[in-house]
Amino acid sequence: MAVQSLLQYMGSSLLLCLAAGLVALLHFLTSLKKSVCSLPPGPRPLPLIGNLNVVDLKKPFQSLTELSKIYGNVFTVHFGPRKAVVLAGYETIKDALLNHAEEFGERAEIPIFRKMTQGNGIAFSHGELWKTMRRFTLSTLRDFGMGKRTIEIRILEEVNSLITYFESYHGKPFDTKMILNNAVSNVICSILFGERFEYDDPVFLTLLKLLNENTKLLGSPGVLLYNFYPSLGFLSGASKTVLQNVSELNVFLQKLFQEHKEEFNENNLTGFVDAFLMKQQQESKKPHTMFNNGNLLFSTLDLFAAGTETTSTTVRWGLLLMMKYPEIQRKIQEEMNHVIEPGELPKLKDRKKMPYTDAVIHEIQRFANIVPMGVSRSTPTDVNFQGYVIPKGTEIIPLLTSALNDELHWKTPYQFNPSHFLDADGNFIRREAFIPFSIGRRACVGEGLAKMELFLFFAGLLRKFVFQTPPGVDTSDLDLTADVGFTLNPMPHLVCAIIAKKMSFLISFISDPALICLLCAAVLLAVLYFSTGYKNSAFKFPPGPTPLPIIGNLHLVDLRRQDKSLMKLAEKYGPIFTLHFGFQKVVVLTGYEVVREALVNYTEEFVDRPSIPIFDQIQNGNGTREMSGGLFFSIGELWRTTRRFTVCSMRNLGMGKKMIEGRIFEELHFLIEMIKSFKGEPFSLTSFNCAPINITFIMLFGDRFDYKDPTFLTLLRLIDEVMILLGSPYLNYFNFYPFLGFLFKTHKIMLGKIEDVRVILRQYMKASREDINENSVRSYIDALIFKQQEEKNKKDSLFHDDNLIASILDLVMAGTETIATTLQWAILLMMKYPEIQKKVQEEIGRTIKAGSWATYEDRKNMPFTNAVLHEVQRFITLLPHVPRCTAVDTHFRGYFLPKGIIVIPSLTSVLLDKTQWETPHQFNPNHFLDAEGNFVKREAFLPFSTGRRNCIGESLAKMELFVFFVGLLQTFTFQPQPGVSESDLDLTVPQTTFTLRPQPQATCAVLRE
Repeated sequence: MAVQSLLQYMGSSLLLCLAAGLVALLHFLTSLKKSVCSLPPGPRPLPLIGNLNVVDLKKPFQSLTELSKIYGNVFTVHFGPRKAVVLAGYETIKDALLNHAEEFGERAEIPIFRKMTQGNGIAFSHGELWKTMRRFTLSTLRDFGMGKRTIEIRILEEVNSLITYFESYHGKPFDTKMILNNAVSNVICSILFGERFEYDDPVFLTLLKLLNENTKLLGSPGVLLYNFYPSLGFLSGASKTVLQNVSELNVFLQKLFQEHKEEFNENNLTGFVDAFLMKQQQESKKPHTMFNNGNLLFSTLDLFAAGTETTSTTVRWGLLLMMKYPEIQRKIQEEMNHVIEPGELPKLKDRKKMPYTDAVIHEIQRFANIVPMGVSRSTPTDVNFQGYVIPKGTEIIPLLTSALNDELHWKTPYQFNPSHFLDADGNFIRREAFIPFSIGRRACVGEGLAKMELFLFFAGLLRKFVFQTPPGVDTSDLDLTADVGFTLNPMPHLVCAIIAKKMSFLISFISDPALICLLCAAVLLAVLYFSTGYKNSAFKFPPGPTPLPIIGNLHLVDLRRQDKSLMKLAEKYGPIFTLHFGFQKVVVLTGYEVVREALVNYTEEFVDRPSIPIFDQIQNGNGTREMSGGLFFSIGELWRTTRRFTVCSMRNLGMGKKMIEGRIFEELHFLIEMIKSFKGEPFSLTSFNCAPINITFIMLFGDRFDYKDPTFLTLLRLIDEVMILLGSPYLNYFNFYPFLGFLFKTHKIMLGKIEDVRVILRQYMKASREDINENSVRSYIDALIFKQQEEKNKKDSLFHDDNLIASILDLVMAGTETIATTLQWAILLMMKYPEIQKKVQEEIGRTIKAGSWATYEDRKNMPFTNAVLHEVQRFITLLPHVPRCTAVDTHFRGYFLPKGIIVIPSLTSVLLDKTQWETPHQFNPNHFLDAEGNFVKREAFLPFSTGRRNCIGESLAKMELFVFFVGLLQTFTFQPQPGVSESDLDLTVPQTTFTLRPQPQATCAVLRE
């Protein structure tokens, strides 16, 4: 295996043995020096060859993966006389590269790269030189558009050029390797040099050929053996070819540099090279400046090579996989038909609305695994790591393939499965073990650009073409085995790019079999729809868009973000308009003035809840309106009695009083201790949920849960899953067409999870009945049981078991989700706007004594903090609306609304009302401050709604938010995780559940002194 490669690539075995004898002596002498170190275990090395007898030099990453199964996730391997420590598995790699970033932050001395670069550039430089070049490079790439709209425009221009090239083959087979290299390379060339090259430019094609050859050779056994035995380099033809190719690349670059120097204009910098030249001029008088010609040359070459090879290879893998799995390709194109306007290419802003496409791209990167061994690191000092002592200068191999195929993190690691990045409802989810760009201090500097390119190139090509195998080639014939070089390329193959046919909205709407059945069945009800329309035509309804048969106005509404669609329609039809969700007619109220007038001045008329099929089934199981219990979706006397009792009981249990504030302080202590346990490492924002959820449980059950309690964790999981399902478009379809419920699964899944919650609640009710003490009501459940016993002889008592369970269930769901999610948003916004976080902490320092917690009463002396918390609640528009219905025939603003008509008061439109807020779509605490910095109340601040149906837990929520938020910022400073900047934190497209949650993200909590 490797021994044969050794003989084959080095020539004469006799010469090798004689020369290697000298190397062996040095090897064992240095081994004596280092033997005192407790190195990780590994296979016993043989003289001269080390462990090359167990390593396949054609696929070393596979050999190392197999060795990790024997020796564990940290092991030592000897490549001839060269000793390396291998890190396998995501947790180990993360521990080393993030938690021990400094200790594993150097680049290994790899002979071929040392010979190529002389230590210059970005990728293989060291120490202060590397820090300076990386800092300058990141700053300059951002200046020239990385991560911004300017570079997106350039990429889209290149996508259009690429599409034109693909079209020229008219569906005939062709090889995509060179043309994809050309297109992707043109993007980095536009940043480096301010220009692109034509695809048939002979000089450019020669350069790309040299680059491709080097990429192949750098992973070849010949070059690997050169790295292990550099003193025998005169025997290695492969390494000589690599160095010759680099020399030719350098000649081309030097010519370009000269042209830029001759045309240099500091007032018109065209790209990275010009920026470097200007920096050279600025530091020309410094005797030891790092901005020399060597660093210009190899920094540019590093970016040119990396910016071409990795992204183009990933896109090639993507197109090959789409041919292999045409059903996945079809689903991507269906998703784009729903999101992208006809004739348009996908843009970055569309990515958040294309979760399946995003998942496929991430899975391509995971599955293709194009840099399986990463790029070797080294230890700048002796390092204690996981019980081992790794000496200074040891080569470290972070085996990225072991993270991307880690069975602890991926359900089917060796299968191409986009579901790895999708939740049960089809939403995109980030995965911690997804590290194709590596992590830590040496992570890829072009990650942001690469992600942008991958999406725009891949989605753009699939928007225009369907990719098929050539005639006579079956999908089963496509070989997914990698062609190994420095990166893993697809094996040579041909593709056919067939121009995709555009699908209309209607075709895409009925592409789902369930929706086909829905459409067919609904046709039978169209006559009923129009006949009822004649009856209602006598009423003067508000204006609105003309409904289509069967679907009404669903074609105008984004069911994942109804609030945005309603605000857009209000711009056309006014603050009061009529909308049709299928056969269901609703009246929408938008803007502060209209919503307030309806819910406050007409409180009795708009007090009821409508019949919503899913909530009717949740609360009583039979779907009938009359029996729906609980707090939120009951009506009439049942609602009034239950609400009155609940408000009274909650106050008796301490809501809004010092008694419950003491419990909040206790919970804050547990939350802080949990966060401290992360020791500054990244953790999920959802970790903040535990504390506010426990406060709700204290009120309901009389005691808190340990954060690791199995019942607590089960309830958290069930609540989370229910909230996600409640935001599902398919659940909306069930509500619009309940008679077709047999076609849908989402509501059935959700009802099953609700029943699991009920089982837990019944257990607590049973325990309360067995231990009831009228002199010691400890919880809301106790209060309900006691009231039930009081009225046990009352014939028509409303405190029956179904209503008790329904009321507790309402509080479990609402009292946990809203406060917990708001706290997540608050921390995320502090990471996004660190200057605001700093001002809050400064105010805390001035107001609160050291060693004390801020009380709710202290908010009066903390106007900026109070304003920030109010602005968090306004900005996030957490609960866009909860529908009402008219309790009686109602005349409102010149329109007649019959009894029972569904009314949607859009709270989003109130919290973003341009007539009430100076900058409604910006996070701006000044909305709640006057010119002197005093806190001011704003009438249009209605996150808890208003009128008789406003949130009953408003006072508890306000107290919790203030105490938790201030306590956390008193103790920690919250920052994005390493590798993520404030600008990378995305606030624009929340995760749509029943509430608007932030996208899954992580934070680092740095303990304040």
